This record gives sequence, C-alpha cells and structure tokens, in this order.
Amino acid sequence: MGLGLAGCGSGDSGSSSSETTASSQGATTSTGAGKANTVEVVAAADAFLKTLSDDEKDTALYDFDDDAKTTGWSNFPTGGVKRNGIEFAALDDDQKAAALKVMEAALSDQGYKELQDIRAADDYLAQAQASGGGRGPGGGDEYSSDKYYLAFFGEPSETEQFMVEFGGHHAAYNITYYKDDVSLSPTLTAIEPQTFELNGTSYAPLNDKRDTTMAAIASLSESELAKAEISGSFDDLLLGPGNDGPFPDPEGVVVGDLSQEQQDKVTAMIRTWVDDLDEEAAEALVAEYVSAYDETYLGWSGATDIDNEETYVRVDGPAVWIEFSNQGGIVLDGVHQHTIFRDETADYGWK
Repeated sequence: MGLGLAGCGSGDSGSSSSETTASSQGATTSTGAGKANTVEVVAAADAFLKTLSDDEKDTALYDFDDDAKTTGWSNFPTGGVKRNGIEFAALDDDQKAAALKVMEAALSDQGYKELQDIRAADDYLAQAQASGGGRGPGGGDEYSSDKYYLAFFGEPSETEQFMVEFGGHHAAYNITYYKDDVSLSPTLTAIEPQTFELNGTSYAPLNDKRDTTMAAIASLSESELAKAEISGSFDDLLLGPGNDGPFPDPEGVVVGDLSQEQQDKVTAMIRTWVDDLDEEAAEALVAEYVSAYDETYLGWSGATDIDNEETYVRVDGPAVWIEFSNQGGIVLDGVHQHTIFRDETADYGWK
C-alpha cells in the first residue's frame, strides 16, 4: 500500500516512503497540550461497547500496539481498502446512535457536523451512480453513509492510551487519548463534490478549509509566493493513507517572518482542522502551534486557485502538519479535495 492509495485512483505523488516512523509503542509519556475531555469520550465508548455482543466487541476492539491502526484507513471506497472495526451497516439503530455519540463526544460541533456531511456525500454519490449521472459502474454500491467503521485500539481508559478510529470513504479519524492529552493525528477529511443537495438539504463540507487555505496563500506578496513554492509536484497527499513518514525537510516561507495579519490567516487555516476536535483541547493545541511560527512553514505547489486540479498547499511546523490537495473528479465532474492533519510529535499517539 503505497502512494497509489493516497488518492481516489490517483497516480504517483512528489515523493514517497512507506516507512512508518511515528507509530506509538508502549507509551508512557506524551507531548500533548492537555484539556482533553477524556472522561466524556470514555463514557461514550463504554456505553457503545455495552450495546455489542461478545463477537461484535471482538470486531471493534484491538490491542493498542496493533499495526492495523496504520493500514486500516484510506480515502478509497471501503471495497478497495479494508477498514478496521465494526461497520455501521452491521449495527441496529440504537447501536449506530451510540457509535455516533462517541464521535460527538470526541469532536466539536463543527467537527461532528463535518463528519456527518462527509457521510451524506457518500449517499449523494450513490444516488448519482444509481441514476446513471456519475462516472464508473452503475448501482452506487461503493458508497453509503453506512459504509463507515468504528474501532478502538486499547481499552477506553482515563489513565492509559487508547485510540478511537472512525472511517469510511472520505473520512478517517485517528484520535488518541492519554489522561488529559489528545492527538488528532492522523486525520483525513475529503469531499466529492464540493457542494451538493440531498433530500432538500444543501451541503458544503470542507468549505471552511477551502476558504481559509486560499486566504492564507492569497495573503502572500509576489516575492513571498515565490519563496513559498515547494519543489516538485503533488497530485495527491504526500503523507496520506499508507504513507506515515518520514516527514520531509520543511519548505516554504517562514510564517514567523510574515506580517501579523498574514500570520492570523495561517492561524485561521490551522484552526479549521484543529477546531474539529473538542473545543478546549483544540484551543490548547492551536496555542502550541502558533507559538512555534518561527519554525513553521507555509508552502504551495502546482497552483493556488481553488478550481485548479493541481493546487496543493502545506503547513509544516515542529508539530503541526497540514496538506490540502485538489483532485479531479472521480464520480462527478469538477474539483474535489483531499486533506490530512498530523501532529509530528503525536502521530498515532505518543512514544
């Protein structure tokens, strides 16, 4: 599973390494910023697990150090890459509600809505294919809001590390807790199409990520934009599914060298990813990332237009890592986005 799995049928990206360098093994310390609502997440996880049979629990629970955590997530449909955990399609309504309560506890209101909107997009893609309005084979059986999975690596605990892994086609959340610390790394969010209407409701998932990313890049002067250009080209995420590192040498313009107004735009960009996490923990992490702006880089490659398939933007700090990559349409015409958030100090938890 190499870079070919980093896109919905994409080819090679700028560079690659399949070597995992940041998975957590037997952790006893962390580098988190604190403020995690671990107690609430553990309570929601325990409530969900109580709804499961013994066999279902065996499907949902993994050892914390199981390497499956690094391979069981993707932005491909679930038929192409096997996901970890128990599938929503196998749950009854009460179990589904309890599973979603886990994610509602882990995420902010903004983050939880985005997750639900991404799931709705899969129902939209299924309808498009079933009606003959999409590319590829008819029937739409590759896509569904029920083709999402929930797994736990490690027993949910207020004192030991455990990870909540939730994912399907265009979403993959790997959220690790250790006491009052939490890591959102890695988390993939993506969307096709950018906007759509389903059952009378209009959706625009990732709109905040699109707007703030383009605003950060648009704030650069001509000379700053030239300095920010990253060498190479990227047709998808560099450190996406199947590619956990190593992180490359930083490239781009140093955020700390920019004006305060420009730095604020970078902060707004970072917030649209970190603020998907529960509010207090997100605030603490943003403050940590902003404090390192003298060692944080903003870069781009290919293009800087939201409607250009080659647009690629990156933020790279001592901890924070964000990639925003435009993609051509797979099921529908037009551009769609793949994004990844990582924390280089806490990928899959802490060592």
